[in-house]
Amino acid sequence: MNSEKVFIVEDEVIVAESLNDQLQSLGYTVIGQATSGEVALQKIKKNVPDLVLMDIMLKGEMDGVETAEKVRDLYGIPVVFLSAYSDTETLQRAKLIEPFGYLIKPYKARELFTTLEITFYKHRTEKLIRDNERHLKTLLRSIGDGVITIGTEGQITSMNPVAEKLTGWNESESKQENVLDILQLEETGVKTLLPDLIAKTLVGETVSCLVEDELIVVNREGKKIAVDLSAAPIRNDDEKIVGGVFTVRDISSRKQAEIELSEARQAIRNSLTPREKEVLHMMVDGSRTKEIAFDLNISTRTVEAHRQKMMSKLNVGDMTMLVRFAVTHKLVPLEQTK
Repeated sequence: MNSEKVFIVEDEVIVAESLNDQLQSLGYTVIGQATSGEVALQKIKKNVPDLVLMDIMLKGEMDGVETAEKVRDLYGIPVVFLSAYSDTETLQRAKLIEPFGYLIKPYKARELFTTLEITFYKHRTEKLIRDNERHLKTLLRSIGDGVITIGTEGQITSMNPVAEKLTGWNESESKQENVLDILQLEETGVKTLLPDLIAKTLVGETVSCLVEDELIVVNREGKKIAVDLSAAPIRNDDEKIVGGVFTVRDISSRKQAEIELSEARQAIRNSLTPREKEVLHMMVDGSRTKEIAFDLNISTRTVEAHRQKMMSKLNVGDMTMLVRFAVTHKLVPLEQTK
């Protein structure tokens, strides 16, 4: 049996009662009736149904079309129109609110059942699509990377807030603009870099934008931002490519951290004397104390003194940690090690 709740808006009492009996025989629950749009809205407010059966030609200040529009806007529930006849203007107004169906009087029970079942299925499907779209939009807004989608001609179809911040363009004003006009890159040795990336994406490749020098986005205000850029095709259910999606990651913080780390390493190197660097280099190579002393023509006691000084400067507790620290922070030229 069906559990959906139906509300009837019909100004002919006999027709409404007949419809009520048909609905109950088909397993639906009729939760109320009204003969005018005004009364219908009052009753629906108190007990919202899953569907409204609405006569187009209602008596009173509000006809069925106006009432249906308010029901849709207030509650988002489907409306099926009932009509024996109506003028062209009324039908055109009815089309504008996109009803889920029409039933032409007189109708058979099978027609009523089929129309309602299709309406419920269509409404559930549309709700699922809307929910998925909201979920996707929430996901895009919550991720830390900029996301830009484009159509097959390179026109922008959407941007998330991070992409808006990176480019300086709002989604609303950038839609249908060519991505090459919005995603501006600082000139590199490869002038066709972004067009090539778009072209590869739109023929089905998933690609990352790799260049020797860092990639710089120049936003609308002229601010330069170091980024990583990648792209992938968007396909429909038939696997046909219908566009592409760009992921733009702001790596300014990472670049700054790399600079600070490099400066810190250089400061550590500068704190070591030339002799200490020689001793450390040979330790990383695996040389023992006597070998270091022999090769550098110094005593083993001097070698040990250099070790102790380096351990103190680098704040490490033993020789193993000293060697590991030297390798991790590239204090010696590893390409020259044995």
